[in-house]
Amino acid sequence: MAQGSTNAALSPWNVVALDTFQTPERTQASQWRRSWRAATTWMIGKEASERQAKQESELRALPEVKLAHVAPPIDWMPATERLKQALKDYEDAPVVLFISPPYGGHSTVVSQWAAQQDIPCLTVPTLKELVDGSLAWVEDATQLKRWAIPALEYHFLRHTNGLQGVRELLERALSGRLGQSVMGCDSWTYAYLQHAVGLEGVPVLTLQGLEGEQLAHYFSQAAGECPTVYSTRTGKSILTSDSDQKVVFKELQRLTAHCRGHLGIAWHYWRERLREPAEDSDSSDNNGHKRSDKSSDKEDSDTSQELWLLDALAEAELPTDTGDLATLLLHTLLIHGGLEDQALKHVLPFSDHEALNARFALARRGILSSQQGRWQVAPLSYASVRQLLESRNYLVDPL
Repeated sequence: MAQGSTNAALSPWNVVALDTFQTPERTQASQWRRSWRAATTWMIGKEASERQAKQESELRALPEVKLAHVAPPIDWMPATERLKQALKDYEDAPVVLFISPPYGGHSTVVSQWAAQQDIPCLTVPTLKELVDGSLAWVEDATQLKRWAIPALEYHFLRHTNGLQGVRELLERALSGRLGQSVMGCDSWTYAYLQHAVGLEGVPVLTLQGLEGEQLAHYFSQAAGECPTVYSTRTGKSILTSDSDQKVVFKELQRLTAHCRGHLGIAWHYWRERLREPAEDSDSSDNNGHKRSDKSSDKEDSDTSQELWLLDALAEAELPTDTGDLATLLLHTLLIHGGLEDQALKHVLPFSDHEALNARFALARRGILSSQQGRWQVAPLSYASVRQLLESRNYLVDPL
């Protein structure tokens, strides 16, 4: 196969219609293993730890400078270019949605696309405007021929008045009265609005799910000089500059299956779980050869040294007896793309005290993290939270 064709096949930036989105191979198997492990952790936890090829105590987190080089922030511009190409097939559509799961880049992609096209983005309504059912922000679109919304999840509340604005906006837009628009939207928000407001006939685009080989290609390309990375679980290499070693993709297939093929979530795992040998440990390479600690100063700037990835499935697990309040809070945060504390009382059927206590408890366990003042499900907890909600018959996203 020609090199250009190979690179195209390995691209993580394939924008597709929602109905052609596919999760990676082994995703269902990954979910089964996660459920099985959660149910048996009390019995096999110690034994499983002893079977690890490399113990976490022998490793240390990477210095920030090295981490920024080995796992730099995702550049979403290639996705923006692919979206621009895909939109040519929908030039007559009054509304096109580009959706992604949490941490999936839809807001950045649509913002970049709008800036490229010199298209204005609608102002995000305040919490008070949403609670009051204000339509002032909707009126901003009435004089525009083309406009965009990077993050539709910030334009509604699951509240009597909080849906008025987005309902009016979508009704006017779909009737063709507001010109043409492209909206970025969280996949959970999309699922909810489709149920609560109706989005029939709206073209929906997303990034195709990645397979392990695509993930390996992305991580090696993003790092510039490809490091050698081993699995602490198996001791085998999972990333190497030798592209002929197809075995390296097995562990990354496991990771991408766990993340349902989503680059944004997989990147957080990669960044959070990468480790290097601790200075005071008697480290050895994958063949059992001792490594000298005398070169530790050099290693801080050497991105080609051996690195290790902690077990990709190790995360802040939800207890199986997670209560109804916590479960509803998690679902509410997902469908809103995160919420600030003051908004919780407007969208939950509980007192402020109960809601905040549940939020505090989940944050302490690492299930939630704060992003720009909004509480969201943490990246490394997303897979287990999604599975919990699905097992309890909550409305889940299509990705």
